[in-house]
Amino acid sequence: MPENVKAAGRIYRIDTDGPGWKLTLQREGKFQKIEFTTPPPHAEYLQEGDIVAVISANEILLLAPQKEPLPPRTFHEETLRTWNRYLQGVRDFFNSREFLEVKTPSLVVCPGTEPTLDVFSTELKIGSAVRKLYLPTSPELHLKKALALGAEKIFELAPCYRNGELTERHQPEFMMLEWYRAYDNLNTIKKDVQDLVHSLCALLDVMPPQSVQSYSVAELFKLHCGFELRTDTTKEELKALAARLNVDVHSAESIDDYFFLIFMEKVEPKLSLEDLIFVEKYPPYQAALARLTADGWGDRFEVYWKGYELANAFHELNHPEIQRLRSAEDIEKKKDLHKEVVALDNEFFQCLEAGMPPSGGIALGLERLFMALFGKHRISDLRLFPL
Repeated sequence: MPENVKAAGRIYRIDTDGPGWKLTLQREGKFQKIEFTTPPPHAEYLQEGDIVAVISANEILLLAPQKEPLPPRTFHEETLRTWNRYLQGVRDFFNSREFLEVKTPSLVVCPGTEPTLDVFSTELKIGSAVRKLYLPTSPELHLKKALALGAEKIFELAPCYRNGELTERHQPEFMMLEWYRAYDNLNTIKKDVQDLVHSLCALLDVMPPQSVQSYSVAELFKLHCGFELRTDTTKEELKALAARLNVDVHSAESIDDYFFLIFMEKVEPKLSLEDLIFVEKYPPYQAALARLTADGWGDRFEVYWKGYELANAFHELNHPEIQRLRSAEDIEKKKDLHKEVVALDNEFFQCLEAGMPPSGGIALGLERLFMALFGKHRISDLRLFPL
Protein backbone atom coordinates (compact mmCIF):
# COMPACT_ATOMS: atom_id res chain seq x y z
CA MET A 1 0.00 0.00 0.00
CA PRO A 2 1.64 3.28 -1.06
CA GLU A 3 1.98 6.24 1.29
CA ASN A 4 0.25 9.63 0.87
CA VAL A 5 -2.83 8.13 -0.75
CA LYS A 6 -5.71 10.56 -1.24
CA ALA A 7 -8.36 7.82 -1.50
CA ALA A 8 -8.57 4.05 -1.90
CA GLY A 9 -11.28 1.44 -2.33
CA ARG A 10 -13.19 -0.67 -4.81
CA ILE A 11 -14.41 1.07 -7.96
CA TYR A 12 -18.18 1.29 -7.75
CA ARG A 13 -18.68 3.38 -10.87
CA ILE A 14 -16.68 5.02 -13.66
CA ASP A 15 -18.51 7.97 -15.24
CA THR A 16 -17.21 9.26 -18.57
CA ASP A 17 -20.33 11.23 -19.51
CA GLY A 18 -20.07 15.00 -19.52
CA PRO A 19 -16.95 17.01 -18.83
CA GLY A 20 -14.04 15.41 -17.02
CA TRP A 21 -13.72 11.86 -15.69
CA LYS A 22 -15.41 10.70 -12.50
CA LEU A 23 -14.66 7.78 -10.22
CA THR A 24 -16.85 6.52 -7.36
CA LEU A 25 -15.07 4.36 -4.76
CA GLN A 26 -16.72 2.10 -2.19
CA ARG A 27 -15.05 1.43 1.18
CA GLU A 28 -16.41 0.51 4.61
CA GLY A 29 -19.92 0.74 3.26
CA LYS A 30 -19.45 4.35 2.19
CA PHE A 31 -19.07 5.95 -1.23
CA GLN A 32 -16.56 8.61 -2.26
CA LYS A 33 -16.84 10.46 -5.57
CA ILE A 34 -13.63 11.81 -7.12
CA GLU A 35 -13.56 14.08 -10.18
CA PHE A 36 -10.65 14.44 -12.60
CA THR A 37 -10.27 17.16 -15.22
CA THR A 38 -8.97 14.59 -17.69
CA PRO A 39 -8.72 10.80 -17.44
CA PRO A 40 -5.50 9.71 -15.69
CA PRO A 41 -2.98 7.76 -17.77
CA HIS A 42 -4.09 4.19 -18.55
CA ALA A 43 -7.58 4.86 -17.13
CA GLU A 44 -9.01 2.90 -20.06
CA TYR A 45 -7.76 -0.31 -18.42
CA LEU A 46 -9.70 0.23 -15.20
CA GLN A 47 -13.11 -1.37 -14.70
CA GLU A 48 -15.79 -1.42 -12.05
CA GLY A 49 -14.81 -3.80 -9.26
CA ASP A 50 -11.08 -3.08 -9.36
CA ILE A 51 -9.43 -2.01 -6.10
CA VAL A 52 -7.38 1.16 -6.61
CA ALA A 53 -5.54 3.94 -4.82
CA VAL A 54 -5.74 7.54 -5.98
CA ILE A 55 -2.29 9.06 -5.66
CA SER A 56 -2.83 12.42 -7.30
CA ALA A 57 -4.94 14.23 -9.89
CA ASN A 58 -3.19 12.34 -12.67
CA GLU A 59 -2.16 9.05 -11.04
CA ILE A 60 -4.22 6.01 -10.03
CA LEU A 61 -2.55 2.82 -8.79
CA LEU A 62 -4.25 -0.52 -9.48
CA LEU A 63 -3.99 -2.46 -6.21
CA ALA A 64 -6.03 -5.58 -7.08
CA PRO A 65 -7.92 -6.18 -10.32
CA GLN A 66 -11.32 -7.84 -10.15
CA LYS A 67 -10.91 -10.86 -12.41
CA GLU A 68 -14.02 -12.66 -11.16
CA PRO A 69 -17.28 -11.35 -9.70
CA LEU A 70 -17.54 -11.43 -5.92
CA PRO A 71 -19.65 -14.22 -4.39
CA PRO A 72 -23.26 -13.23 -3.63
CA ARG A 73 -22.60 -12.14 -0.06
CA THR A 74 -22.98 -8.76 1.62
CA PHE A 75 -20.78 -7.28 4.30
CA HIS A 76 -23.30 -5.57 6.63
CA GLU A 77 -20.84 -3.61 8.75
CA GLU A 78 -23.49 -1.82 10.84
CA THR A 79 -25.24 -5.10 11.68
CA LEU A 80 -21.95 -6.77 12.60
CA ARG A 81 -20.93 -3.85 14.83
CA THR A 82 -24.31 -3.98 16.56
CA TRP A 83 -23.96 -7.76 16.95
CA ASN A 84 -20.56 -7.25 18.62
CA ARG A 85 -22.01 -4.62 20.98
CA TYR A 86 -24.82 -7.04 21.76
CA LEU A 87 -22.44 -9.90 22.63
CA GLN A 88 -20.33 -7.57 24.75
CA GLY A 89 -23.50 -6.42 26.49
CA VAL A 90 -24.35 -10.04 27.32
CA ARG A 91 -20.87 -10.63 28.74
CA ASP A 92 -20.96 -7.39 30.73
CA PHE A 93 -24.35 -8.35 32.18
CA PHE A 94 -23.08 -11.65 33.60
CA ASN A 95 -19.69 -10.31 34.63
CA SER A 96 -21.40 -7.57 36.62
CA ARG A 97 -23.29 -10.30 38.51
CA GLU A 98 -20.07 -12.20 39.27
CA PHE A 99 -20.71 -15.09 36.90
CA LEU A 100 -17.67 -16.93 35.55
CA GLU A 101 -17.44 -17.41 31.78
CA VAL A 102 -16.60 -21.01 30.84
CA LYS A 103 -15.40 -22.52 27.57
CA THR A 104 -16.54 -26.07 26.86
CA PRO A 105 -15.20 -28.26 24.01
CA SER A 106 -16.51 -28.36 20.44
CA LEU A 107 -15.55 -32.02 20.03
CA VAL A 108 -17.50 -34.14 22.48
CA VAL A 109 -18.29 -37.77 23.28
CA CYS A 110 -22.03 -37.04 23.44
CA PRO A 111 -23.61 -34.12 21.58
CA GLY A 112 -26.85 -34.35 23.59
CA THR A 113 -29.63 -36.91 23.43
CA GLU A 114 -32.65 -34.80 22.43
CA PRO A 115 -34.58 -37.26 20.23
CA THR A 116 -35.60 -34.89 17.42
CA LEU A 117 -32.15 -33.44 16.75
CA ASP A 118 -29.81 -34.61 13.99
CA VAL A 119 -26.11 -34.37 14.77
CA PHE A 120 -22.75 -33.83 13.10
CA SER A 121 -20.14 -36.52 13.72
CA THR A 122 -16.45 -36.89 12.99
CA GLU A 123 -13.54 -39.17 13.88
CA LEU A 124 -10.49 -38.61 16.04
CA LYS A 125 -7.55 -40.58 14.65
CA ILE A 126 -4.39 -41.09 16.68
CA GLY A 127 -2.18 -43.71 15.08
CA SER A 128 -4.33 -46.75 14.49
CA ALA A 129 -6.85 -45.73 17.17
CA VAL A 130 -10.11 -44.24 15.91
CA ARG A 131 -12.72 -42.63 18.14
CA LYS A 132 -16.07 -41.18 17.12
CA LEU A 133 -16.76 -37.64 18.32
CA TYR A 134 -19.54 -35.11 17.75
CA LEU A 135 -20.13 -31.40 17.45
CA PRO A 136 -22.31 -30.38 20.43
CA THR A 137 -25.98 -29.50 19.97
CA SER A 138 -25.63 -27.70 23.31
CA PRO A 139 -22.86 -27.19 25.90
CA GLU A 140 -25.23 -28.41 28.62
CA LEU A 141 -23.54 -31.67 29.66
CA HIS A 142 -20.12 -30.10 30.17
CA LEU A 143 -21.52 -27.10 32.03
CA LYS A 144 -23.30 -29.50 34.40
CA LYS A 145 -20.04 -31.36 34.91
CA ALA A 146 -18.57 -28.00 35.94
CA LEU A 147 -21.36 -27.61 38.54
CA ALA A 148 -20.46 -30.99 40.02
CA LEU A 149 -16.78 -30.00 40.05
CA GLY A 150 -17.58 -26.95 42.19
CA ALA A 151 -18.68 -24.13 39.87
CA GLU A 152 -21.69 -22.17 41.10
CA LYS A 153 -22.51 -19.24 38.76
CA ILE A 154 -21.31 -19.91 35.22
CA PHE A 155 -22.20 -18.91 31.67
CA GLU A 156 -21.02 -19.61 28.13
CA LEU A 157 -21.56 -18.13 24.67
CA ALA A 158 -21.09 -21.37 22.77
CA PRO A 159 -21.19 -22.32 19.08
CA CYS A 160 -23.68 -25.18 18.65
CA TYR A 161 -24.36 -27.46 15.69
CA ARG A 162 -27.59 -29.12 14.58
CA ASN A 163 -27.80 -31.03 11.33
CA GLY A 164 -30.76 -30.74 8.99
CA GLU A 165 -31.82 -27.28 10.23
CA LEU A 166 -31.81 -24.63 7.51
CA THR A 167 -34.75 -22.21 7.54
CA GLU A 168 -35.26 -18.47 8.03
CA ARG A 169 -34.82 -19.04 11.77
CA HIS A 170 -32.35 -21.93 11.75
CA GLN A 171 -28.74 -22.36 10.65
CA PRO A 172 -26.78 -25.60 11.20
CA GLU A 173 -24.29 -23.53 13.23
CA PHE A 174 -25.55 -20.97 15.74
CA MET A 175 -24.69 -19.34 19.07
CA MET A 176 -26.18 -20.49 22.35
CA LEU A 177 -26.04 -18.60 25.63
CA GLU A 178 -26.31 -20.93 28.62
CA TRP A 179 -26.05 -20.00 32.27
CA TYR A 180 -26.45 -21.96 35.49
CA ARG A 181 -26.91 -21.16 39.16
CA ALA A 182 -25.95 -23.92 41.60
CA TYR A 183 -27.89 -24.14 44.86
CA ASP A 184 -30.73 -22.22 43.21
CA ASN A 185 -33.90 -22.76 41.19
CA LEU A 186 -35.95 -21.35 38.30
CA ASN A 187 -37.29 -18.28 40.11
CA THR A 188 -33.85 -16.68 40.01
CA ILE A 189 -33.30 -17.76 36.39
CA LYS A 190 -36.60 -16.14 35.41
CA LYS A 191 -35.48 -12.89 37.04
CA ASP A 192 -32.16 -13.15 35.16
CA VAL A 193 -34.02 -13.38 31.84
CA GLN A 194 -36.10 -10.29 32.55
CA ASP A 195 -33.07 -8.29 33.69
CA LEU A 196 -30.98 -9.42 30.70
CA VAL A 197 -33.64 -8.44 28.15
CA HIS A 198 -34.19 -5.02 29.74
CA SER A 199 -30.43 -4.45 30.06
CA LEU A 200 -29.90 -5.17 26.34
CA CYS A 201 -32.88 -3.00 25.35
CA ALA A 202 -31.35 -0.08 27.25
CA LEU A 203 -27.87 -0.68 25.81
CA LEU A 204 -29.09 -0.96 22.21
CA ASP A 205 -31.86 1.67 22.46
CA VAL A 206 -34.66 -0.79 21.73
CA MET A 207 -38.22 -0.69 23.08
CA PRO A 208 -38.48 -3.24 25.93
CA PRO A 209 -41.37 -5.70 26.36
CA GLN A 210 -44.61 -4.06 27.42
CA SER A 211 -45.04 -6.46 30.34
CA VAL A 212 -44.04 -9.87 31.68
CA GLN A 213 -46.59 -12.67 31.71
CA SER A 214 -46.39 -16.26 33.03
CA TYR A 215 -48.69 -19.15 32.14
CA SER A 216 -48.63 -22.85 32.85
CA VAL A 217 -49.03 -25.14 29.86
CA ALA A 218 -52.31 -26.38 31.35
CA GLU A 219 -53.63 -22.79 31.57
CA LEU A 220 -52.81 -22.21 27.90
CA PHE A 221 -54.49 -25.45 26.79
CA LYS A 222 -57.58 -24.45 28.77
CA LEU A 223 -57.54 -20.89 27.36
CA HIS A 224 -56.88 -21.66 23.69
CA CYS A 225 -58.01 -25.27 23.27
CA GLY A 226 -60.81 -25.58 25.84
CA PHE A 227 -59.06 -28.67 27.19
CA GLU A 228 -58.14 -29.73 30.72
CA LEU A 229 -54.57 -30.93 30.35
CA ARG A 230 -53.43 -33.24 33.18
CA THR A 231 -50.13 -34.86 34.04
CA ASP A 232 -51.67 -38.21 33.07
CA THR A 233 -53.40 -37.07 29.86
CA THR A 234 -53.00 -39.91 27.36
CA LYS A 235 -51.93 -39.96 23.75
CA GLU A 236 -55.42 -41.01 22.73
CA GLU A 237 -56.92 -37.98 24.48
CA LEU A 238 -54.52 -35.65 22.67
CA LYS A 239 -55.29 -37.38 19.38
CA ALA A 240 -59.02 -36.79 19.95
CA LEU A 241 -58.32 -33.15 20.85
CA ALA A 242 -56.36 -32.69 17.63
CA ALA A 243 -59.30 -34.09 15.64
CA ARG A 244 -61.70 -31.70 17.39
CA LEU A 245 -59.42 -28.73 16.69
CA ASN A 246 -58.72 -29.79 13.08
CA VAL A 247 -54.97 -30.04 13.72
CA ASP A 248 -53.14 -32.13 11.13
CA VAL A 249 -51.42 -34.90 13.10
CA HIS A 250 -50.94 -37.47 10.34
CA SER A 251 -47.18 -37.44 10.99
CA ALA A 252 -47.56 -37.93 14.76
CA GLU A 253 -46.47 -41.15 16.41
CA SER A 254 -45.67 -40.41 20.05
CA ILE A 255 -47.51 -38.43 22.70
CA ASP A 256 -44.77 -35.79 22.34
CA ASP A 257 -45.70 -35.41 18.65
CA TYR A 258 -49.39 -34.83 19.39
CA PHE A 259 -48.58 -32.36 22.16
CA PHE A 260 -46.11 -30.45 20.00
CA LEU A 261 -48.36 -30.19 16.93
CA ILE A 262 -51.33 -28.95 18.96
CA PHE A 263 -49.18 -26.47 20.88
CA MET A 264 -47.51 -25.16 17.71
CA GLU A 265 -50.78 -24.56 15.85
CA LYS A 266 -53.25 -23.57 18.55
CA VAL A 267 -51.21 -22.05 21.39
CA GLU A 268 -47.96 -20.45 20.16
CA PRO A 269 -49.65 -18.13 17.60
CA LYS A 270 -51.93 -16.77 20.36
CA LEU A 271 -49.08 -15.60 22.61
CA SER A 272 -48.71 -11.81 22.83
CA LEU A 273 -45.96 -10.44 20.61
CA GLU A 274 -45.22 -7.40 22.75
CA ASP A 275 -45.01 -9.12 26.14
CA LEU A 276 -42.21 -11.29 27.49
CA ILE A 277 -44.01 -14.60 27.98
CA PHE A 278 -42.94 -17.43 30.29
CA VAL A 279 -44.60 -20.80 29.61
CA GLU A 280 -44.00 -23.19 32.50
CA LYS A 281 -44.93 -26.52 34.11
CA TYR A 282 -44.81 -28.91 31.15
CA PRO A 283 -46.30 -32.43 31.02
CA PRO A 284 -43.92 -35.04 32.50
CA TYR A 285 -43.13 -36.54 29.07
CA GLN A 286 -41.89 -33.05 28.09
CA ALA A 287 -39.69 -32.72 31.18
CA ALA A 288 -36.47 -33.47 29.24
CA LEU A 289 -33.63 -32.75 31.69
CA ALA A 290 -35.83 -31.07 34.31
CA ARG A 291 -36.98 -32.31 37.68
CA LEU A 292 -40.68 -32.92 38.31
CA THR A 293 -42.68 -30.65 40.59
CA ALA A 294 -44.45 -32.04 43.64
CA ASP A 295 -47.68 -32.27 41.60
CA GLY A 296 -46.02 -34.09 38.71
CA TRP A 297 -45.28 -31.40 36.11
CA GLY A 298 -41.94 -30.87 34.41
CA ASP A 299 -40.26 -28.02 36.32
CA ARG A 300 -39.12 -26.00 33.33
CA PHE A 301 -40.15 -22.96 31.30
CA GLU A 302 -39.76 -21.58 27.79
CA VAL A 303 -39.52 -17.87 26.96
CA TYR A 304 -41.31 -16.11 24.07
CA TRP A 305 -41.08 -12.57 22.73
CA LYS A 306 -42.00 -11.02 19.38
CA GLY A 307 -43.15 -14.41 18.09
CA TYR A 308 -39.80 -16.08 18.81
CA GLU A 309 -39.15 -18.95 21.18
CA LEU A 310 -36.02 -17.56 22.82
CA ALA A 311 -35.00 -19.87 25.62
CA ASN A 312 -35.56 -23.13 27.44
CA ALA A 313 -34.95 -23.33 31.21
CA PHE A 314 -34.84 -26.24 33.66
CA HIS A 315 -34.82 -26.90 37.35
CA GLU A 316 -32.02 -29.31 36.58
CA LEU A 317 -32.40 -33.02 37.16
CA ASN A 318 -29.55 -34.27 39.36
CA HIS A 319 -30.78 -37.78 40.19
CA PRO A 320 -28.38 -40.16 38.39
CA GLU A 321 -30.74 -43.13 38.09
CA ILE A 322 -33.63 -41.07 36.73
CA GLN A 323 -31.24 -39.32 34.34
CA ARG A 324 -30.02 -42.69 33.02
CA LEU A 325 -33.62 -43.79 32.46
CA ARG A 326 -34.48 -40.60 30.58
CA SER A 327 -31.33 -40.83 28.45
CA ALA A 328 -32.20 -44.44 27.60
CA GLU A 329 -35.72 -43.31 26.64
CA ASP A 330 -34.23 -40.60 24.42
CA ILE A 331 -32.05 -43.17 22.65
CA GLU A 332 -35.10 -45.39 22.01
CA LYS A 333 -37.01 -42.40 20.64
CA LYS A 334 -34.07 -41.64 18.34
CA LYS A 335 -34.23 -45.19 17.03
CA ASP A 336 -37.97 -44.87 16.42
CA LEU A 337 -37.38 -41.61 14.53
CA HIS A 338 -34.54 -43.19 12.52
CA LYS A 339 -32.07 -40.66 13.93
CA GLU A 340 -28.41 -41.45 14.50
CA VAL A 341 -28.00 -43.16 17.87
CA VAL A 342 -25.35 -41.32 19.87
CA ALA A 343 -23.06 -42.52 22.63
CA LEU A 344 -23.63 -41.39 26.20
CA ASP A 345 -21.10 -39.39 28.18
CA ASN A 346 -20.03 -41.64 31.04
CA GLU A 347 -18.13 -38.81 32.70
CA PHE A 348 -21.39 -36.84 32.92
CA PHE A 349 -23.05 -39.71 34.78
CA GLN A 350 -19.98 -40.08 36.97
CA CYS A 351 -20.41 -36.43 37.95
CA LEU A 352 -24.08 -37.03 38.78
CA GLU A 353 -23.15 -40.07 40.87
CA ALA A 354 -20.58 -37.96 42.69
CA GLY A 355 -23.28 -35.35 43.34
CA MET A 356 -24.43 -32.29 41.40
CA PRO A 357 -26.04 -29.53 43.50
CA PRO A 358 -29.64 -28.49 42.83
CA SER A 359 -29.41 -25.91 40.08
CA GLY A 360 -31.35 -23.70 37.73
CA GLY A 361 -30.14 -23.55 34.13
CA ILE A 362 -31.20 -22.07 30.81
CA ALA A 363 -30.26 -22.17 27.13
CA LEU A 364 -31.00 -19.03 25.09
CA GLY A 365 -30.57 -18.63 21.34
CA LEU A 366 -28.41 -15.55 20.85
CA GLU A 367 -29.43 -15.01 17.23
CA ARG A 368 -33.09 -15.45 18.18
CA LEU A 369 -32.94 -12.73 20.85
CA PHE A 370 -31.07 -10.39 18.49
CA MET A 371 -33.74 -10.96 15.82
CA ALA A 372 -36.48 -10.19 18.35
CA LEU A 373 -34.70 -7.03 19.52
CA PHE A 374 -34.32 -5.61 16.02
CA GLY A 375 -37.29 -7.11 14.18
CA LYS A 376 -35.16 -9.21 11.84
CA HIS A 377 -36.75 -12.23 10.21
CA ARG A 378 -33.82 -14.14 8.72
CA ILE A 379 -30.97 -15.52 10.78
CA SER A 380 -28.81 -15.42 7.66
CA ASP A 381 -28.92 -11.60 7.78
CA LEU A 382 -26.79 -11.74 10.95
CA ARG A 383 -24.02 -13.73 9.31
CA LEU A 384 -21.33 -12.77 6.82
CA PHE A 385 -21.06 -16.41 5.73
CA PRO A 386 -24.42 -18.15 6.24
CA LEU A 387 -25.02 -21.51 4.63
